[in-house]
Amino acid sequence: MWSPRLVLLALALVLSSPLAQADVRLPALVSDGMVLEQKTPVRIWGWAADGEQVTVALRGQSATAETRAGQWSVLLKPLDAGGPFELTIAGSNRIVLKDVFVGEVWVCSGQSNMEFPLARAFQAQPDIEAAADPALRMFTVGKQISDTPQSDVAGGKWEGASPEARAHFSAVGYYFGRALRAARKVPVGLIHTSWGGTPAEAWTSRSALEAWGLPATAFAALAPPNAAAKQAYERSLAAWTSAGRPQGNFEDPGMLDSAKAWALPETETRDWQAMALPGAWEQAGPELQVDGGIWFRRELNLPEKWAGRALDLSLGAIDDFDTTYFNGGRVGATGSETPNYWQARRRYQIPASAVRAGRGVVAVRVWDHVGDGGFTGPASELWIAPAGAAASERLSLNGEWRFKPERTRPTMPSPPGLNQNLPSVLYNGMLAPLLPYTIKGATWYQGESNAGRASEYRSLLTSLIRNWRTDWQEPDFPFLIVQLAPYMSIQPEPEESGWAALREAQTQVARDLPNVGVTVITDVGDEKDIHPIRKRPVGERLALAARKIAYREPIVAFGPSFRSAAIADGKVVVSFDNVGKGLQAHGAHLTGFAIAGADEKFVNADASIVNNHVVVSSPRVPAPAYVRLGWANYPVVNLWNADGLPATPFRTDPP
Repeated sequence: MWSPRLVLLALALVLSSPLAQADVRLPALVSDGMVLEQKTPVRIWGWAADGEQVTVALRGQSATAETRAGQWSVLLKPLDAGGPFELTIAGSNRIVLKDVFVGEVWVCSGQSNMEFPLARAFQAQPDIEAAADPALRMFTVGKQISDTPQSDVAGGKWEGASPEARAHFSAVGYYFGRALRAARKVPVGLIHTSWGGTPAEAWTSRSALEAWGLPATAFAALAPPNAAAKQAYERSLAAWTSAGRPQGNFEDPGMLDSAKAWALPETETRDWQAMALPGAWEQAGPELQVDGGIWFRRELNLPEKWAGRALDLSLGAIDDFDTTYFNGGRVGATGSETPNYWQARRRYQIPASAVRAGRGVVAVRVWDHVGDGGFTGPASELWIAPAGAAASERLSLNGEWRFKPERTRPTMPSPPGLNQNLPSVLYNGMLAPLLPYTIKGATWYQGESNAGRASEYRSLLTSLIRNWRTDWQEPDFPFLIVQLAPYMSIQPEPEESGWAALREAQTQVARDLPNVGVTVITDVGDEKDIHPIRKRPVGERLALAARKIAYREPIVAFGPSFRSAAIADGKVVVSFDNVGKGLQAHGAHLTGFAIAGADEKFVNADASIVNNHVVVSSPRVPAPAYVRLGWANYPVVNLWNADGLPATPFRTDPP
């Protein structure tokens, strides 16, 4: 039997426990400085002990809810814009939130170009140093991956738009919010949730991905690692360490003396193995789970008419570094000094003096530091041709190459568990916690990590948008997409383009779904950097799209977009929507148009503006069938409307 002293001690312990105290707790988003969406019911939620009554009061109204399964939520009646106000939450304890505003709330999501901070943006210092705006509030969601939906974010707080807060906030998000503030004259709250280098699948729920068609095997990595997996990883790591370290400074990709003749045409390669390119060498077999240096060679039979002509050699992207030779002579290299070197497209020129008809040898030494290594494509970018020649003259380099390892060590094993690129993990960790929060809409700057898979991106992005809208219980909230910026080397002749195809997919999604807009940024790219620094036009054009789609303002928010094409007298007459005050060429002549006959062999075309239409023709295509604008990785286009917005790239030929 318990003594009175033990009973009192047990009672004291119970009363001091968090459950007994039943303190009301709030998610990170519901805090000082937050912005609530105006003119619609808004949800306030949190946690407390089961059965506890929680009352929320703001601006003369209050709402009470009973806590069930540890959670409570209330809906406040629509509020008019304004602030700052105090919001009171009372249960067993009382919480007073200060500096609460009511206005417009937007989510800003995507990958690295959305994550890109204002401090790194072009000529942003005056914008950083400008006076603080207390009614522009910013919340950056802490990075968090999870195999199941989370109820709260990993970190973050509402901040006013002070110089210090602006500097590290999303540049695109900030410029979008600032422009929206200026136009709408109400407080604006921005919730920034992004992670560089991540695919759209990571931002989509498992149920939506399964409905989209992703197989169950794709989710296998989401299972928590068991003890056996952890032990296997530790064994692999120990083996990697013992195998790798005795080879000296392995981070130095210097060439072994024994390999310096491997670029010469006369070098015997009968003992070299075969591999199909493009592709990572790790995919070729278990014996190639290695990092380090591997040589690749491809023998060619050059046409007689190529002799004495400079050649363009295109190898696509190579992970990580390469040194490239033709007939034993070095023609180019890409190393760590190149931004995003693992994604940079290799394009080298072979001097005319080195080109003879008949046998030629391309040799490429690839050095990979970690992860997959090799030629990562796309396949359409592996070719050789006379400099400036049409795509039809190219000799494809897809297919079998010979290879030989020079200096390698086993690939560093990856620890078991999650990473940010797996399906649903960022939806679970960085989006699901936001779902109770009432928002106006979302901006989305992502696609680089899905480039090369444009045919599936259209349906994938459609599924993501529907997924977000369903889970936010807002079936048609505005969703604003930033089209991919120009990137990679400018090509003088028309060719196929994975990035152009992905831009097309983004445009198609906007046509497929209501209240979706695409912001075009063909004028702010960078040939050598996947992260262009001119972010102000991006954010400001997103704000125009929001004003048009979300707030129904009677403004021109988009540049000229393809409506129809008519063919007559050897010319194509293109009609456009979003002409606004009229079509304009930013330059002496229109650029970026290409034309083709029924054979779909595109050539650069002449184009001119006639009565707010564009007339396209070429003497090389007497019977045109198709027309394109800006169909390139890095489109060079200058068709705008007089309202200051660039035209949307398009094609009329079938995919």
